[in-house]
Amino acid sequence: MALFVAISGCHRSHFPDVPDGYREYAYVSNGGSNTVTVLDLVYLRQDRTLQVGQEPSGLAVNPRRNEVYVVNTQSGTVSVIDASANRVAATIPVHRLPYMIAVDPSGQRAYVPNSGSNTVSVLDLESRRQIAVAGTGEQPGVARVSPDNRTLVVTNRGSNSVSLFAIAPADAPASEPALRLRAAFPGCPGATDAAILPDSSKAFLACSAGHQ
Repeated sequence: MALFVAISGCHRSHFPDVPDGYREYAYVSNGGSNTVTVLDLVYLRQDRTLQVGQEPSGLAVNPRRNEVYVVNTQSGTVSVIDASANRVAATIPVHRLPYMIAVDPSGQRAYVPNSGSNTVSVLDLESRRQIAVAGTGEQPGVARVSPDNRTLVVTNRGSNSVSLFAIAPADAPASEPALRLRAAFPGCPGATDAAILPDSSKAFLACSAGHQ
């Protein structure tokens, strides 16, 4: 034990050399306390705690904007965290019992499956509002956006299925739906997670109740 402490002890001289003012953070949702903990990864300490909605769960980072999004399951909302100031900048209402959130590669839109209403919400991240809702299977849990930003994959745990949506381009006419259902695949018992190849050619699905 003494050897372990000596090796693993934290000394400022062992921290990485970074420019003055450089910051790097991690964000942890705390469902039991309705908060998000901000961890300082440069100085290896807790920076602050942010109050969000009820029972925060899934988190996502915007690849283009300095923002982090946390889903508040019991509140039916998404909190927008300004990562430059580490404060809650906005709250976006969605539908019942959201759990996860997926941000598209452009950083303009996000998709939130609502397990309590069997829908997926489409969020405009610039205006910070819900702009569309599409129906899914029962108890949707996870959404994944393909790298080419053309397809949204949603797993439906309650109906043992997967929904595939075509994503409308950002410059599409207002009359074109933001999401259009392309196909629904049954036969995935307890559909949970999904992963999409970098070339957007295939999706792999975890069917937890079927051990496949």
